[in-house]
Amino acid sequence: MPNGGSDCCGTCWFNRANGGEAGSANHDHSIPSHCEIRDLAIEDPFYTYCANHPYRLHRKAPVPFGPVYVHVESFEKSDGVTEFRSERKPWKDAPDTEEIRSQLLGLLEDPGNLSDHYPFYGDDLLRVVVDELERLREGRAIPILERIANTLRTEGEAWDGVQDAIGRIRRAVQGSRGER
Repeated sequence: MPNGGSDCCGTCWFNRANGGEAGSANHDHSIPSHCEIRDLAIEDPFYTYCANHPYRLHRKAPVPFGPVYVHVESFEKSDGVTEFRSERKPWKDAPDTEEIRSQLLGLLEDPGNLSDHYPFYGDDLLRVVVDELERLREGRAIPILERIANTLRTEGEAWDGVQDAIGRIRRAVQGSRGER
């Protein structure tokens, strides 16, 4: 792969250097890369990523969600064999604002607004939303998740992660109360 993946900031419509358009053909190398929705300078745009990228979320969601990741390469030696590793590591969390929390809750309420067709990297977008709500210790997510669990149960379906998500967010919320 010539770069760290095509879902990078170098091809994102939120990168100032791309003039509001997606795709590497729009990238103007004379303009410093800067994420417009995160107000974040991007040092290495073709090795930096987030869930708001058009290949992950096919509509322009102008409020950031999920962390920004950077591409990291390493070599690990195990049993005399050196293995090359290429992965994405979290670099910057999304800001914590009421607008972002509201968007996350809205996406959780209507996960049909999420799309995740990029096949190579990253958690599915619903998982990104739930993980962010846990990180933000957002208690308003619990009744939404309980409603989703009840709907799934009524329809005879199961999403194994919904009860886990409820527990994780409940523990995070309780942990934030203990810090006060």
